[in-house]
Amino acid sequence: MQVVDFHCDTLSVLCEAAKKGAPKSFRSNDRHIDLTKLQKGDYLLQCFAAFVYLKDKETNPLVSVLEQADLFYRLMEESPEEIGPVAEWADLERNRSLGRISAMLTVEEGGCCLGSLPVLRMLHRLGVRIMTLTWNFENELAWPNTVPDESGEDDPTAADTSHGLKERGFAFLEEMERLGIIVDVSHLSDAGFWDVARHTKRPFIASHSNARAKCAHVRNLTDDMIRTISRRGGVTGINYCSVFLDEQKDPSKCVSSVARMADHIEHIRQVGGIDMIVLGSDFDGIGGKMEMSDCSMLPLLEAELHRRRYSDDAIEKIFHGNALRLLKEFL
Repeated sequence: MQVVDFHCDTLSVLCEAAKKGAPKSFRSNDRHIDLTKLQKGDYLLQCFAAFVYLKDKETNPLVSVLEQADLFYRLMEESPEEIGPVAEWADLERNRSLGRISAMLTVEEGGCCLGSLPVLRMLHRLGVRIMTLTWNFENELAWPNTVPDESGEDDPTAADTSHGLKERGFAFLEEMERLGIIVDVSHLSDAGFWDVARHTKRPFIASHSNARAKCAHVRNLTDDMIRTISRRGGVTGINYCSVFLDEQKDPSKCVSSVARMADHIEHIRQVGGIDMIVLGSDFDGIGGKMEMSDCSMLPLLEAELHRRRYSDDAIEKIFHGNALRLLKEFL
């Protein structure tokens, strides 16, 4: 079953390893994603996020994104017969006809733009086609969906319903829609989600978020959010992270299993329909106990969905069909 995955953090992992003097090969490494595992997993398209950690004061966030974009294209150049970049729909069709995996550059943390619309436009020229407005920190555009508890630590069950998009955030929404950069609400505050819903015309997505009704972590979506994304023609990507799947008081006891993934898939199907469900693994950005330990193991999820009597057509929609429908509209 061919796979489209809307989110991974492989670029930042490879960049960090190189900076530490212990570079990892993209062809084969000890992480969740490498070229060999993608081929074994029958991947059609992997979205590679340029991730920025805003609290790293020693690194300019824009420089960080550009370094990861540079790495992205160098990886493509190293294996041109096996994987190729995608910025337009024709790129994906060409890669598919040549038997190549497709790769798309995305951004996780709109703060990398430093509030500059010209920077946003340049990222689009570099091939960025999906961007989250935030990660886990406030930036020039919006607030994330975490509220500190009494100790000052982020409370994963307290959603921010008060702080949404800032004035610059609304300007970015308008320009992203004009450019064709898909607005990604994963990590965004609850208030920010509803700002996006009210002030956009095109579909938007949650690239790597699950169902809050099945696991109360604020990174997951409420049923009203799920219904809204569905009505707008958007999608949500099932996240494989254990603490977004498994609701236990002790995070160390949470387990990422295909059964729990299927539970979230079934809930989202019941609330928003089968046509809004995609995959958003968060591979190389997550840890903990994982039944699917790398990207070659998607057949485990396919088998679980078959066990629950999902049709081949339904599984194809989840694994790649819904994602391709959305991308064809934007690219």
